[in-house]
Order: sequence, then C-alpha cells, then structure tokens
Amino acid sequence: MHFSRGELFLNRDLSWLDFNERVLSEAEDPSVPALERLRFSAIVSSNLDEFFMVRVAEIARFARRLPNRKFPDGLTSANLLIQIRERVLRQKSRQAVIVDEVFQELRKHGIFIYNRLEAHRALDAEIQKRLPKISVVIRKSRDPFPHLKSECLHVFVRFPGEYAILTIEDREKRLVVLPSQKNLLRFALAERWLCVKAPELFPEKKVLEAFSFKILREADLRYHPDDEESLEYQIEEAVKKRSSAKIVRLEVDASAYTEGSLFLGTALGLDLAALYRFDLPLDLRALTQIYHAPGFDVLRYPAIASPIPKPLRKKQIFEGIKSNDILLHHPYDSFDIVVNFLKAAARDPKTTHISQTVYRVGARSPMMEALQEAAKNGKKVTAYVEVKARFDEINNVKWASELRRSGVRVVRPFGRLKVHSKLTEVIRQEEGGLVSYLHLGTGNYHATTARQYTDLGIFTADSALAREVRSYFNLLSRRGPTPRFKKLLVAPQNLRGQILRLIRAEMEIQKSGGHGRIIAKVNSLVDQDIIQALYQASCAGVQIDLVVRGICCLRPGVPGLSERIRVISVIDRFLEHSRIYYFRSGGEGNLYLSSADWMPRNFYTRMEIAFPVKDIALKRYIVSVILANGIQDNVKSWTLQADGNWMKVKVPASRKMIRSQSVFTALAQADYQDTALAHRHSRTVSDDE
Repeated sequence: MHFSRGELFLNRDLSWLDFNERVLSEAEDPSVPALERLRFSAIVSSNLDEFFMVRVAEIARFARRLPNRKFPDGLTSANLLIQIRERVLRQKSRQAVIVDEVFQELRKHGIFIYNRLEAHRALDAEIQKRLPKISVVIRKSRDPFPHLKSECLHVFVRFPGEYAILTIEDREKRLVVLPSQKNLLRFALAERWLCVKAPELFPEKKVLEAFSFKILREADLRYHPDDEESLEYQIEEAVKKRSSAKIVRLEVDASAYTEGSLFLGTALGLDLAALYRFDLPLDLRALTQIYHAPGFDVLRYPAIASPIPKPLRKKQIFEGIKSNDILLHHPYDSFDIVVNFLKAAARDPKTTHISQTVYRVGARSPMMEALQEAAKNGKKVTAYVEVKARFDEINNVKWASELRRSGVRVVRPFGRLKVHSKLTEVIRQEEGGLVSYLHLGTGNYHATTARQYTDLGIFTADSALAREVRSYFNLLSRRGPTPRFKKLLVAPQNLRGQILRLIRAEMEIQKSGGHGRIIAKVNSLVDQDIIQALYQASCAGVQIDLVVRGICCLRPGVPGLSERIRVISVIDRFLEHSRIYYFRSGGEGNLYLSSADWMPRNFYTRMEIAFPVKDIALKRYIVSVILANGIQDNVKSWTLQADGNWMKVKVPASRKMIRSQSVFTALAQADYQDTALAHRHSRTVSDDE
C-alpha cells in the first residue's frame, strides 16, 4: 500500500501547537485548583513566546530563502505559516476566555487581579504609589521609530500626528502588589492602568487611543566555533545582539484592531501576519508570582514530601551505591540525594576526581557550589558547561567563569555540537584501588526544575559502565582517539543506528514467531527514519506503545501502516521529561534511559547518551510500573488519532481510574510497597529500619 508524505508524517510545528493546546486544557479544567490553572495559563504563554522566537523565526527564514521547500508532511513554509497563524489565533482567543474564568474563580477565594481598571478608579492612588519604573518616548508620526526592547512591556498612546511609548522596564514588576489583608490579596496590571490613565498622563494632548503591546525577536544566535575568538565571548556578544534581532511577532492587548496597531506594525517593518491582537493580559509569566503567595493552599495541588531512597537512609552514600544500583524517580524521590552525593564527594578524603556535564542549572546552584568546594579541597574536578544552551547562555558562561576561578577544569566548548547528556563520575581511592561511582540521568542538574519535571536517574558503581563514561568524558575533553561504545548509546556516534537496530530486531523476532514489543517514552518523536522503522515493525505485527509528551510526527492507527501503534500523551501537574526506551528482545529486555528525544537534532547536533538499566529489579519496576502506568493513565492522558487529532481519554464506568503521577507519588510515600523495588530494598537496608 502506497502512502503520500502527508499521510506518513504529521507536521512537527502543528503537532507542537497541539501540545500547547493540551496544556491549555489543564488551565480550562475546573477540577484543577485555581492557582494551578493560573500556572498552566502562564506556561501556555511562555511556551508560545519561545515557539515564535525559535520555530516561527526559522520557518519565516525558510519562506524568504527557499519559498518552494517542503517540510516532511508536504507543506511549504508559506502554507505552514498561514496554518500556524490560524491555530494561534484560535488558541489565544480560547486562552483569553479561560484566563477571565480563572480570575473570577480566584476572586471567590480572596485573590483579586484587577485587569479591567476602568471600573476601579478608586484604586488610582494606591496603584500610582507602587508603579514600577517607566520610561517615556514621544515622537512625531513621521520621525524614525525608536528601538524597542523585547523583554519589556510597552504602552502605545496615539495623538494627532504623534505618539508616545511608555516602557515598563522590568516586566516582573508590571504586577502591582496592592495593600492586602489576611486571606485577601490584591493585584493590578500596570500596563492596563497606564492605558486607562493616558488622558490624565498627557493632559495637554488629545489621546486618540492607548493600548499595551510587546514584541518578540528571533532568538537564534550566530556564532562561529572555529574562529580564534573564544566561543564564550562570541556567545556573550550574540546574546547582546538578540535585542536588535528581527521582530517575529507584535502582540497587542486591545479589544479590536485599530489605526494605532496598524501604524505600529508598519513602523516596526512587519506584515499583517506578524500582528496578533487579543483582549488578554500580555506576558502572563509575571502572574506566577501569585502562585507562590503564602496561604491559599487549597488553590494549589498538595505539596508532596519527596523522600530519600530507602537504601540510602542509614548507609553512607558510597556504601549504598556500591551495594546495589539505585533508581531515582524525581520529583517523587528527593533530588537532595543527588546534591548530597556531590557534596559528599567534595568533602570525602578518599575522592580523587569528579567529572560532570552541565546543561542547565539555576542562577544559584548547590551542584555548582559543590564542584567549587571539591576543587578547593584539592580534588581534580572537570566540568563541561554547555554555553550554547538556549536562553541559559549567559548564566552558563557565568558559571564556567566562576568554576575556573575556583580551580575547576572547565572543558572548552565542543564546537557546533551541544552537550546535552547528564552524567557525573566520582572516583575514590579505596582499599582495592580506584572505584568509580556514577550518577546518570534524564534531566538537568537543576534543583528547582527537579521539583517540577519528572525525570529518572541511576546511581551505580558498575565498573564496565564506568569505563565507558570515562571514555565519554575523554571524548568531550578531546583526549585520545574517538572511543567505540558498546554499553552506552552515544549521539552522534551510534545512538540513532542502535535504536534502528533494536526496532528491526523486534520486527525479526515477530516474523520468526516470537513476541515483538516496543515501549518508548520521549518528549518528541520527529526523526523520519525512526518513524518509518516503527511503521515497518507495526506492519510485521510488533505491538508498540509510545508515550510522547509533545511533538509526534507519527500517525498511529492507520490501516496497513500503523495499526499496532498507540500514542499517548500525559499532561498533569509535573512536566513529563524522562526518556525511556524498552525493547522486549525475546524476553531478555533491553531497557535504556536517556537525555535524548527521537529527533534529528538529538541524533546529529547534540552529544547525548542512552544508558542501559542492567539491574533486574530496577528494570522490572521501570517497565511494569512507570511505563505501564503511563500507558494506562485514563485521567490525565490523551490519545493521538490517525487523523492527527488528540482525544482526551475518558474513563469507562467499569474501569478503575488510573492517574499515573498520583500512583508514583503514593508509591514513593509508601517506600514502593509491593513492587520489585521494595523487595530489593528489603535486602539492602538493616532490619531495624
């Protein structure tokens, strides 16, 4: 049976917009606590901004340079931009209704966000006292247009023959905190107040209209890794140039398109397709401050107490890891144990070497502080800090500099490849010689996001795996010939090829009368060859379940193509982030955890690893509990249909409700009772536990 490209592949960018739509559905759900709904609304806005700064900017470049080039699904750049605009308009219009509903719900509980300031003139004096810093520029309509910052909110005020632009320099402070009482919080949006007060702010001028707006610029950086100038210097200079990069979107907060908004778009050199108008507060990220307000616990999901893994509660950490491999499932298991692992190594007299990859860390990082402490204590510390991590470039350049000053050897950036892998090696001098202790993970060494993202990590002292991890660090440091990896799957060397080999092996097992089975959990599935291999495996009879958080370009359930493939997406309080690849392999079971999604960028332009899970108990738990509950989730899951639409799963009255994230929370609190982990833990913890 022949299928066209449009029938084989879904468009990656439209699929991403579908993901954002699923996030928006959490904001719309009245069963979700009100402050969580506000948080999801802000995530939708933040996601969409980044989508425009990166993806829409790139598609627009294609449209200018290669207008006839088609994407894998058959769409041209111009056609895709039209579809993106149509979907974004619908999505933002829906978001405007939802945000208004959320504001009303918050009012019922004593949280007032005044966004219709015309009706609250009694608040003028209170707001005026607490306004953030505002700069004002007045121009004649024929004058050159002033330069605008993209990380600020602006107010445009039009007069006959001239205009003013008021800029709120710190977008976080646009949320004006008004005097409040116990169980009552009050906030106002500064930009909307400025619009209402424009006639009084300019009493000698005739105000024709006033509205708030923001602009988004391209975020892609231009640098040349082979130049003599250091890459860190180039990155710093490129980040500065972001403020003058091409504008990709102008968003106006107004009830209708007006002469002023059209003038503004023209003055900025934009066509009408880049102008978006909504009656919706701009830049909802600032509203997440309200989420963290003390009290009002009933409006948030209950906090979870993330325990320390049972095998490490009484044992010294290196002794515990040496006894058995230890699985960590964040945020259900505490990330503190990873921090403590590094701190213990920094202070341990037997530790001689520490190596770590760093992709994203916070502005304040206990992990980086531990590396600095280790260097000061005489350990040989090596860190690869990825200064090309988008939007974290300056933070990472800063940490690279601070680590160097502390005596850490910071590896020179690895050319055009981003190092996205997450691994740490600690080497100790013990009685029998040097012993390596590893932490390998799917998520960043970021203590804050570790409480918001679901990720997996493993502690192990496996010597064979340690040798390959050391070879990997040598590869990053450009020491010796390129190693051949047998246990680790490494991009760009062998990761993609090995995944293809494992998929085809399941297909051959099925053809030989065996039972082929593939389960994969990733954030995105885009790579065409991987998708084609999955189609072939499905046609051969292999049962395939895919848990895909975001982008999915594969069409499941198509007769004669993908009948045995099911795609599920779980959207809940925590952002699903772990990557798991499982191949039944005739019953032996090949299981890998990874930092890599199944996308061309992860296979070709990033240094990634997938590491095997060898411990039988850990393997059984990951497959039978983590993957199984993700597949069976019928409360917070969506299924992808053959036509490309996502459908929310509905629980039949006859079936038990399964909410995977709640299951994982409960298991962690109960020390993984009745699972393979509990049985293994009972042999590794003393009886008086």
